[in-house]
Amino acid sequence: MVDRAFQPVTGHQISAVDLVTVEVRRSILRGVLAPGQRFSVAELARQMDLSHIPVREALRRLEGQGLIELKHARSATVVALSVEDLNGIYSLRKMIEPELAARATKVRTPAWVQTLSSLIDAFEGDDPEAVWQAHHRFHLTLVEPAASAWDLRTLDQLWAAAERYTRLVFDFAKIDRAERTRREHIHTRILDAVHLGSADAVREAVAEHLAGNESELAERISRLPAAGGVTNGRGAA
Repeated sequence: MVDRAFQPVTGHQISAVDLVTVEVRRSILRGVLAPGQRFSVAELARQMDLSHIPVREALRRLEGQGLIELKHARSATVVALSVEDLNGIYSLRKMIEPELAARATKVRTPAWVQTLSSLIDAFEGDDPEAVWQAHHRFHLTLVEPAASAWDLRTLDQLWAAAERYTRLVFDFAKIDRAERTRREHIHTRILDAVHLGSADAVREAVAEHLAGNESELAERISRLPAAGGVTNGRGAA
């Protein structure tokens, strides 16, 4: 367990379970808790000044998102990075997102298109976290007009699972201007298809974007050392 990896959450107005979920997820996505690292439920509860009950419930949520594995409710392990797991996440994303984006294009409104354009403009910002959030909102906004509540619940889990790969494998703060421009062009291609009102072109552009991300992440993971929670298959260190 990393010393003071977590902050106490008592005194907040939202539920303790929600706060623990957010705090542990933040620690995983920022690499405070590394892939493959085991931590104690009791120690987590102590650091956050809570009983074990909300802590265990929050960890069960995170296990459902594919971020951790619980061990007999006494400890948890951050799920290791693996190409197999990555491919599983992206195979589902490629089944869902291109089709929803295509359907959304058929009911597009000027306000929706303008929001997408503004989010791409935000990619030029200097704050890596703000750029990250703009990217997430772009993908959410792109599918939202055609998405059901279940679509969004499913995508939320897939995005959370994919985010740990992109955050841990890429250091966005070190991405140079040329790479940022390349990524902006990828999303602009999607937006251009939206402007044309071509559902087929949007479907193709989103699928190509996701496939490119998957391929690049898999290639980078394959070059990481085997130590430190990187595996060739899920769960096998």
